[in-house]
Amino acid sequence: MVSALSSNGSCVPSFKRWDVKPNAVQPPAVATAGAAKPPASQPATVKDGFDVGRDTRADWQSFSGQAQGTGPRTASTAKTLAPDKATAEAAVQQSYADWKAKYVTADGANGALRVQRPENNGDTVSEGIGYGMLLAANNGDQTTFDGLWKYAQSHLNENGLMNWRIDAQGGTLGQNGATDADEDMAMALVSADKKWGGYKQDATTLIDNILEHEVEPGTNVLKPGDAFGGSSETNPSYFAPAYYKEFSKFTGDTRWDQVADASYDMLDKALKQPGSKDTGLVPDWMDANGKPLDRGPNATYDAMRTPWRIGLDAAWNDDPRASAYLDKVNTFWKSQGVENIGDTYALDGTSLSKNHNATAVSMAAAGAIADPDAGYRGAMWNEMVKTTEGGGYFGDSLRALSLLTSSGQMARPSDTSAPRLDAVSGPQGVSGDYGAAQAMTDMDRLSSLHPVGTEMHGVGDANRAGFEKNKRPIAEAALSAAKRYFPELPLQDATRMLLADIAQESTFNPKLNVEPNGSVTPDKTIGLLQPRAASNLEDFRNYASGNGLKRADGSAWDPKQTQDPELANVWENVHVGAWYMSQMARLGAVSANEHYLWGRDGTAPTTVQTGLLSHFMGPGGAANEGTSNPGAAKYLSMVGGEMDFLQSGLAQRVYGTVLKPGAV
Repeated sequence: MVSALSSNGSCVPSFKRWDVKPNAVQPPAVATAGAAKPPASQPATVKDGFDVGRDTRADWQSFSGQAQGTGPRTASTAKTLAPDKATAEAAVQQSYADWKAKYVTADGANGALRVQRPENNGDTVSEGIGYGMLLAANNGDQTTFDGLWKYAQSHLNENGLMNWRIDAQGGTLGQNGATDADEDMAMALVSADKKWGGYKQDATTLIDNILEHEVEPGTNVLKPGDAFGGSSETNPSYFAPAYYKEFSKFTGDTRWDQVADASYDMLDKALKQPGSKDTGLVPDWMDANGKPLDRGPNATYDAMRTPWRIGLDAAWNDDPRASAYLDKVNTFWKSQGVENIGDTYALDGTSLSKNHNATAVSMAAAGAIADPDAGYRGAMWNEMVKTTEGGGYFGDSLRALSLLTSSGQMARPSDTSAPRLDAVSGPQGVSGDYGAAQAMTDMDRLSSLHPVGTEMHGVGDANRAGFEKNKRPIAEAALSAAKRYFPELPLQDATRMLLADIAQESTFNPKLNVEPNGSVTPDKTIGLLQPRAASNLEDFRNYASGNGLKRADGSAWDPKQTQDPELANVWENVHVGAWYMSQMARLGAVSANEHYLWGRDGTAPTTVQTGLLSHFMGPGGAANEGTSNPGAAKYLSMVGGEMDFLQSGLAQRVYGTVLKPGAV
């Protein structure tokens, strides 16, 4: 957060974030354990309660004539404080859900979304928008991400940087940019572009604006804002060398590498100052020679973020300069004991305030990510998870970010050429060039073949299906289900298969298919599922597992608890239906009644395509139905041919390889 400028250009602090005492409201406790691990007696590879059998990827590639991408996957940080992946994911998801529910609002945002500070009359600071965009991008929440970025864009100054403080009604209280906020927004845009696509120009423009207006020419010193500071006044908690290395790769502008070098040079000088040289503590404010300034000579609520920002560079890049700083400050925290970490210190380590709160603990924990002492890393994780006191906007935001980064859940964008799709989150990303936007385009194409009054009305009947209202949730649910339940198929093909099935069968209208008592009308289809056929909903509850699955709105969903009325929800229904399709696919079942055999007798599937077809032609449909059901064959031919929907995609290959006479 930066200071406002007076009329003569001198820096006049309007207020400091550490003047605001943490409020007494505590967020719900973060779960310390995720989905249960499978018992040792189960097969080594288990998905949703079933042995997935041997790897069918080679079979699929041979059948489809299309090899899956073999490029590098988006890597999370290799280093983590968390004891295991399930625990990490549960903690991150819970903290994000709690943070979002408490601080993200549309009130006063003029059609966008903003991060409010309830303890400051509900105002918004650009710092909070930056934090929120980072959290949304790395939690797969594109809707929230877009809403926050829209808000930032509506409050830009003449330099293309967000004014740092806005009141609850949208009025500007603090002009000029805050560098920490701007660089967080830029990093979030880079991550979003790699995950979803479509943000490259916005990211590049913001990165260029930061370099032009918030980096001191000639010295590469990071200014704290676009209107003040530089060599005479800088803030070490804004130094984010991991970001600058990504900005360099993303834009091709190698000046960012020099900004990273300058940041480490200033940090090194700070660590040679009296006091700091023994503790690793840095001041809130200093000059480019590392000398503390009177406006912030101690290590308090600004400086405590330094381990988090430098820790990310240690996690992503193993930079030895990051390790040198972290080794020193971690040694100091070990001497204090993780349960005694306070919020205000003189640089020599003298405690000036012993508030042991979420802000102080989470930021110290983030710096432990690369420490070689496993016991210390584990102790820091446990302390961070249990310490929620004194949160408020600032502490809760930083705690959520620390859980994200120190659990290995924040991916380095340059690790992949293909964006990541989180199969267990709500609003989905893309794989390659296929994501929610492309899926909705495919739905539009499908709807043109399903006019009102035809047998295949489904998704195309706007009056009955609520098509426009449900289009994005359907697309997101299909993407998620395709990734989650058909990992051996190309994502685009699997998603299009689900969408084609929905278009053929679905109404998504609870009034048509749900009885007055809330139960689903027997043998009526909502989405992919006919819930009374073969009592499949009961079996789904018996065998499906959540593994952190969330609805499209971000709320947690335990599929074992799914009831009939909930199948009117697009998200639940598509997942239940896709789960059945996946089980029959791996069994090669010829009837919905045979899904229960898979996993119980330990047999592995031999063909994916036969089982898919058995559902694609409707529950109970035989694998050779195409030879006796010309209508079904015609439908697949139309999907794969006339509309040029799949081109060389799945349905056309199913028709040409499986349905053609004599193929089965």
